[in-house]
Amino acid sequence: MKKIKLKNIIPLLLISFTGSFLIQCDKEETVLIEPNQRAIFTSEMDFDNRVNVNQDIDFADASAGVVSRTWTFPDNAVDIDGSDNNQTSSNKIVKAFFNQPGTYNVTLNQTFKGDVLANGQSTGSNVADTTIVVNVLSEVNINLRANILNDDGTLGNPLVIADNAENEVIASKKVRFSYTVDGDPDIFDWTFNGASPDTFDGSDVDVDVTYRSLGVHDLKFIARRDRPAGGDTISIKNLIKVVPSTEPVNLISVNELDGKIGLEFSRDMDPNSATASQFSVTLENNGATIPVNITNIDVDSNFPNILVLTLNETVFRDDEVTVSYTPGTLATTDRVNADAIPQTPVGFDRLENILTSILDHSFENSTNINDEWPDNMWGGMWAKYNRNVSSMRAKTGTNSLLVEYEPNGGMIINSGPATIPTEQGQTYELGFWIYVESLGNSDPAQFLPEIRFFADPPFQELGIVFFNDTFPTGQWLYQSLFFTANNTEDAKLLIRGFNEFNPEPLKFFIDDLTLRKVNLRP
Repeated sequence: MKKIKLKNIIPLLLISFTGSFLIQCDKEETVLIEPNQRAIFTSEMDFDNRVNVNQDIDFADASAGVVSRTWTFPDNAVDIDGSDNNQTSSNKIVKAFFNQPGTYNVTLNQTFKGDVLANGQSTGSNVADTTIVVNVLSEVNINLRANILNDDGTLGNPLVIADNAENEVIASKKVRFSYTVDGDPDIFDWTFNGASPDTFDGSDVDVDVTYRSLGVHDLKFIARRDRPAGGDTISIKNLIKVVPSTEPVNLISVNELDGKIGLEFSRDMDPNSATASQFSVTLENNGATIPVNITNIDVDSNFPNILVLTLNETVFRDDEVTVSYTPGTLATTDRVNADAIPQTPVGFDRLENILTSILDHSFENSTNINDEWPDNMWGGMWAKYNRNVSSMRAKTGTNSLLVEYEPNGGMIINSGPATIPTEQGQTYELGFWIYVESLGNSDPAQFLPEIRFFADPPFQELGIVFFNDTFPTGQWLYQSLFFTANNTEDAKLLIRGFNEFNPEPLKFFIDDLTLRKVNLRP
């Protein structure tokens, strides 16, 4: 009896494993066994077979064991390179040009020498059919329209979209720009001169902007895609003419701005009308009052609706600062005087929230909390909790994270696949809004219930909030935790809850997590 033994296997670059291999027999008899295995490619397969009209796409059949093949293309939509037959081809490689936008099926019928293999198993047939879906995109083409936006949110008069139209808009009024677009672009870039915002890169089909700067302004809108490459640009000269308003100017926000105080108004302010003596500023840090005075008043170079107060002291994140204004000479560029500003805390909302691009910090788009904020697997009392995304309460938007510590329980969860970048020596503020619904009945003589934050790895405590019996309930409160990173690391964010000495549940909502780089007063 002659023995046959496997000597080696030479794999080919095919879609599924099956390679040609040689069998070496005792008598040096070599038998070549060729598989019947499909291997079909297109030049745009990594890009969902998306092509522009009249752009070529290659179809390739690298299958082993093929006796015959027939490519079939849609009627009246394709030009096959080098062929008078634009519907079928038997070539291994076919270059085709689609001349009409739409979604098309290209089929390949193959006959093999033997049964076709799929995932290493015989299909029981020597015939295989494959369908390839090709998406042919039209040129990118934008259709733009615009309307005055009434104060009640309804659409007002349409604007003329043309160069030198100079559509009149009253200062501080809004315009809604809307568009439709062909060609399936996925990158959008707006530039609004004289308005807030001055740029926007979202895909929203309705974009509202507030015109604040007197004068005539241009508009630019780009919609494009990288692959297949295509785009359209609308650039309109002198589209909007902002005219003076007789309506009051509104104070929108008061925030720290590069160590100074920025007062954002609803339209551009005249810095020459501002008088320092008409403002009052207080600054405290850790309970100590620090004397301050205003050394300069100007407007932001990029946003002239922001009045900038420079002090003799830099404003740090851990300072408590207030500002007020007594009516006097302060006016807009269209000569409307500003109203009184009562004593108003200076916020820090302009600092970048690092978490925005890392995780769903406001829980608006969370779909699987067990994946996004999984249990950290400590077990024991640390597993005695419940948490889920809830629409019962929200600081902003519609959702928040509902957490309930069980009686004598606790919690430990982590940020799942998301990690927070920290830099050694950099100080950060970890902030969140919390709404406590019930505190339970903890023993004040024991360790109090708490929520505590960590970064891991390496394990570092970031801050803690205790739930004593005077902690406010039934309202949203902002909690701020400062820490300095011990390492430069991409670490998971851990949230630990403690309720061991509370015989009742403790229930609260968390919303709008923030992580910001900050400077604290030396």
